[in-house]
Amino acid sequence: MTTSYSLGVPFPSTTALSVNSPDEPPSYIPGHRNEDLDQSTIDKFLAQELNTPILDELYPRLWSVARKSSANIDPLHKQRVKGRAIVPTEDPQLHLIWYHDRIHLKPIPDCLLNHNFWTAHLPSSADKASQSDGEIPTPKFERSIALGFLRSYAYLVQHRSDFKLAREHQLIPDYVDWVKWSKFIYHFRHIKDAQVAKRYHYGQMRLSRLNWAVRLFQPRSARTAWFYEIPYWSTGLYVQRAIAPLIFAFASISLVLSSMQVALAVPTDELGLGLQATGKVFWAFSIMVMFWFGLVLILLFLIPFCVLVWQLSWGYKNRGEATVKPVVVV
Repeated sequence: MTTSYSLGVPFPSTTALSVNSPDEPPSYIPGHRNEDLDQSTIDKFLAQELNTPILDELYPRLWSVARKSSANIDPLHKQRVKGRAIVPTEDPQLHLIWYHDRIHLKPIPDCLLNHNFWTAHLPSSADKASQSDGEIPTPKFERSIALGFLRSYAYLVQHRSDFKLAREHQLIPDYVDWVKWSKFIYHFRHIKDAQVAKRYHYGQMRLSRLNWAVRLFQPRSARTAWFYEIPYWSTGLYVQRAIAPLIFAFASISLVLSSMQVALAVPTDELGLGLQATGKVFWAFSIMVMFWFGLVLILLFLIPFCVLVWQLSWGYKNRGEATVKPVVVV
């Protein structure tokens, strides 16, 4: 059954996972005791916790580096099957970004599990209009960002094994159990793309491709002109990553030069009949080595190039409507 979340809080108060305790004033953000808490402070807090300005700026061109499908999010157990370590991060711009053997995920802020917080500080459009006529200041933070963020967890945590992994990596608060989580996240499983921020029209994305998007399109909000996020924090790690292709290139060039040297150094005219036959075999083998190396080199570049062209053409054709499928939990 599909439920509409265009008005009101996206989940009933009975399924809320975080509530204000009697000794915690309602002016406090759940999980964060801020002083002098007003609406502008809350807007700033939510922006720091959830905004993704680089991806928002790159959105018209993200189709060239990522698959436009909000359902393109592997559950946590499948992330482990693919050999990716789960890395918690407090940077919202790294949420759902993966690189080689790891994926970055932002833990859920406690305030997004609180029904009263949504009512007061993340109202729907209709609620904002009613607030603007009264004394309560209208929130400026877009609730579509929070909706998209929680919907991503509907894909990430689908099974009990996913929930266990989420608890182990502190992605979900310790006071939440599997039954409560299932009742809460159910209400985010059928949210449409029209109701979430544009960043969440896409699912998980590859860091290496986002780095190229930053280099090509130069978004103003990027920290550097070369990286979406710097992948190497030490020279040793960079050298470790680069040494394998360098050794391959050195060995390949040495093999070709050795084959060329053998082919040129065989004096077949001055040798006896037996040695002439042997020299011709060596010469033919050297030519074959160079031929096969050239073929392998062409395939090493041609196959990735063809895949890249296919992905770009697919992304261009599907850059309009994002593909969404509801989360089905067994």
